[in-house]
Amino acid sequence: MTISASTPLLNMRFSVEVEGLRGTGAIEVVFPEARLSVGARNGRRARYGPLCLRRGIGRSDDWYAWWDEARQARTARARNVTVTLLDESGAAAHRWTFRRSRPVAYSLSNLNALGNEALIETLELAVGGFEMSAVSTSTRS
Repeated sequence: MTISASTPLLNMRFSVEVEGLRGTGAIEVVFPEARLSVGARNGRRARYGPLCLRRGIGRSDDWYAWWDEARQARTARARNVTVTLLDESGAAAHRWTFRRSRPVAYSLSNLNALGNEALIETLELAVGGFEMSAVSTSTRS
């Protein structure tokens, strides 16, 4: 099978890095919506919805600790978040960098004694802006 530049990439291969935190183990990323708004004072301005990261909760409390720091401090520590989409060979294909991200919500899925599913931790982030870049490789045609 020949893979061309127009072959769609699948949404299941990705990695997430949060500045200053060890591996995130994210299993789902909900990208923010980006809209342009026009105002008399500011001209054109981009506005961004929240970036949501989800993972199965493990022994690390780093997401909760960042959320807790944000709710207790006057100014939450901003971190850059990078989401990298991987191609079929596992190489980086696209990269989104969300600048100045700060926690605005934290939640856990329900516990259920009759279930057998991972407990999911969700971290919702406000983003200050983002860029997307295609990662070029010499193996793509």
